Amino acid sequence: MKFRLIAALFVLLTLSTTVQAQQTIVWLDTDNGPIVLRLDPGNAPITTANFLSYVNEGYYDGLVFHRVIQNFVVQAGIVTGEGQIREPTAPTIPSERDNGLTHQAGTISMALNGNPPDVGSGQAQFFINLVENAALNEDFTVFGEIILGRSTLLKMNAIPSHPNSNGLPFRPTLIRRAVESRGFPIMNLHTGSWFDPDNPRRGFVVEVANDSSSDQGPLVVVYWYDYLNGQQIWATGSARFEYGASEVDIPLLRTEGGQFGQAYDPNAVVIDDSWGMLNLRFFECNQGRFRFVTVLGSDDYNLTRLTIPAQYSCLE
Repeated sequence: MKFRLIAALFVLLTLSTTVQAQQTIVWLDTDNGPIVLRLDPGNAPITTANFLSYVNEGYYDGLVFHRVIQNFVVQAGIVTGEGQIREPTAPTIPSERDNGLTHQAGTISMALNGNPPDVGSGQAQFFINLVENAALNEDFTVFGEIILGRSTLLKMNAIPSHPNSNGLPFRPTLIRRAVESRGFPIMNLHTGSWFDPDNPRRGFVVEVANDSSSDQGPLVVVYWYDYLNGQQIWATGSARFEYGASEVDIPLLRTEGGQFGQAYDPNAVVIDDSWGMLNLRFFECNQGRFRFVTVLGSDDYNLTRLTIPAQYSCLE
């Protein structure tokens, strides 16, 4: 009996670890900055599945946040960037409003039709709470929260609305794409310098952008600087990846033998285009793991951001 209890506890712990490792993440790539959402399929399975279905069919791509009630909510899910109505593609879903989740600032909830609201009318529209809205708990279903994007919401909250329009902003925020990810997604936000606080001689420069030769994206480029036996090591690499990916493998090209200043000798420069591989993964805006396997061995560097593009913020 004792053995069975221990075994059961082990299974529960294993399942808990798996759930934590496989978070349900959605990235809303907007023209005002990123919004990264962590959904809650445990407490809102029907609503989460419905939202993910719309995300994965590309329904939200090209829509706008058509309603911004300052210091209340921002809402999207039906109006395109051209001002046209995009009809939902799935039937309405039952309410999960009594799931224990409440309308705290930064939570995402399913929008409803009617006044008073029809609790069974949820389809594609959703809203994000800018403040705590306890009055909405009775009727509306919360199914997740933002883990990055507070600065984006602040920008949206500051956009003035047309008079007597029930919150139609003068310049609606465009959702360029909505993508599901099983971890923190790689995005333009991660462009910048990354360093090891315990070893200031080690660092990476990362650029996430489109390919200039074809204007296609996304593409990640890395420049790695380090030291070995008192000599500089320079390694570079690039790789394409899919939007929503949380990690990418990058083949590395290493340059050695060239030093700065009077020690520089162009004849001593050696280029090795099969030096090794770098696996790049970010856990949040400011933390990343740089795992490499090269002719010198393998290791993990857990690095911290040093710089960030001027138009972005790491505010949650």
